Amino acid sequence: MYIDIATDFLLNDKDIIGVFDLDNTTINNHTRNFLNQKQKENKVVYLIKDLPKSFVVTEDGMVYVIELSSQIIKKRLGIK
Repeated sequence: MYIDIATDFLLNDKDIIGVFDLDNTTINNHTRNFLNQKQKENKVVYLIKDLPKSFVVTEDGMVYVIELSSQIIKKRLGIK
């Protein structure tokens, strides 16, 4: 099944490893280091027009920064 994570951007739910809230996870040094490393590898895609709220990590190592909250994406994935 494909889910809409941003305007006109779909991801296959089987490719998604995790959905993370930016406010709660970036306080951790490991998360900031992970995001910085992905940025250096050109594996971060910004799908935002406003303030980012969460990010999605996929199997291929890509990170998608999005405006939707992690709760909304988890609901779309059927995760409680």
